[in-house]
Amino acid sequence: MERRKFIKTTAIASTIPLVFNHIPVMASSQIESESLQLLASAAAGCGKILVIIQMNGGNDGLNTVLARDKWDELTNARPNILMKETDVLPLHYNETTGLHPAMKEMQQLYNNGKMLIVQGVSYPNPSYSHFRATDIWFTASDSDKSLQSGWLGRALDTVYPNFPTGYPNSNMPDPLAIQIGSTLPFSLQGPKINMAYSVPKPEDLLNVINETSDPAPNSDYGHELTFLRLMKDQSNAYRESIQKAYNVPKPQSPTYPNKNGLADQLRIVAKLINGGLQTPIYVVNHPKTFDSHENQVLDTDRTLGKQAENLNILSQAIGAFQEDLKLMGKADIVTGMTFSEFGRRIKSNDSSGTDHGSAAPVLFFGAALNTGRGTVQGTPNPVSGMIGTSPDLPQTAKVNDQVPLQHDFRQIYATIMQDWLCMTEAQSDAVLGGSFEKLPIFKTDKSIYYPNVDFMRIFPNPVTTSQINLQFYNFINTTVEVTIYTLLGSKIFGNAYAVDGDILSFSTNQMLSSGTYIVQVIYNGTKFNAKMIVL
Repeated sequence: MERRKFIKTTAIASTIPLVFNHIPVMASSQIESESLQLLASAAAGCGKILVIIQMNGGNDGLNTVLARDKWDELTNARPNILMKETDVLPLHYNETTGLHPAMKEMQQLYNNGKMLIVQGVSYPNPSYSHFRATDIWFTASDSDKSLQSGWLGRALDTVYPNFPTGYPNSNMPDPLAIQIGSTLPFSLQGPKINMAYSVPKPEDLLNVINETSDPAPNSDYGHELTFLRLMKDQSNAYRESIQKAYNVPKPQSPTYPNKNGLADQLRIVAKLINGGLQTPIYVVNHPKTFDSHENQVLDTDRTLGKQAENLNILSQAIGAFQEDLKLMGKADIVTGMTFSEFGRRIKSNDSSGTDHGSAAPVLFFGAALNTGRGTVQGTPNPVSGMIGTSPDLPQTAKVNDQVPLQHDFRQIYATIMQDWLCMTEAQSDAVLGGSFEKLPIFKTDKSIYYPNVDFMRIFPNPVTTSQINLQFYNFINTTVEVTIYTLLGSKIFGNAYAVDGDILSFSTNQMLSSGTYIVQVIYNGTKFNAKMIVL
């Protein structure tokens, strides 16, 4: 996509009925490609919400999700930026992998089954240009092809024909998508103009909600500008529905950090979701660049620096947003994902930074993720909360060595469309211009039922104390009934426990006699049994 042409096509103000104070709201009424045509319709039909966080600049995946099982290779490749292995945040039942120490909130989400890592995401013959690589991710094109519209924009344009004429209406009274933090979001770009209710910064959306305007000069020109802004706001077709949703009273999570631009965006998204806005797609932007050619870390402390600051902003914002969704009871219908246009090279440069690379991890967050180890059997390295393995790194990396591709980003798009937004496989194939194998990212109906052998385990087993520990191979959030029987069927212990996660530890209050017992757990009306040996 040529940038000048793109800017030109998004500036057709005469056909735009939706405006912010002094910012045009962009919309499209035609389509020139059939790709992703049914995405928004499926989203609305499912009642699911997708939140996309763009991390502009090319995030260093090796200094975000750290390969603890490749530490020698990392030490050789990154002697001037690698932290101590003891500084890495460990992950629950994942000995191969850890997170940057600035990501404490995301570590907690991972350990509670609400975060999923997809390793090694890229595409064949990757581009190392910021603009071109971003366009590829936005359009879902091959690296040697260019499309003139975004993947979400084409879908919205087809599903809601003739938009904006006749919209809003009773079937779709709300914006088709809301984007905050970038002037021209190409992923939501139609062939002519943009489909999103789009604002460069959160303050502009709050101006619409509160019917206020940015300060204008105290002059004849300023007074005229204020009047024009007011008239534009009054003609805004979606202002009333946004205001209504935003102003639904409900306390928000107190964990939102101050002076965090990403948290400001997600706080608004959370209020709109809580208020019942039917918008299925939200796109927000990290306020800082991840283009870390130099000074990625501090020489005095490699856990600090630009990368740590960026990841801390990300982690705190996502942690507060997820807590907010839980408080409003909508955590199961919202999922989020992060992406950056590319990763960084394996070998660091002489400026304590990293240069443009290829593959990097994509991070999902939400309560509906398929994070239990038992649900990803059959995939490489079936570890709770991770799809894929640590990157295959050379023992001595050269300057141009890249993190290898494990998963095509269009596999993620196909999975989102089929497993989250209720599209069929045929529809997904048509959308992407080809077939891409799905990944086990989301829970399905099948994922809550397991054979006894796969539902839980007792650890340690044999048991040598009065404490018994159960690990469930899927994260659960409900009350379970636990009963212990002798092999002859006599009940010797029983209780009910609330579980939020994949671990239940309880005490029988007294040491059981040596022997073999059956531990039975009733979950969702189904009985699961495990053998326990007491020494």
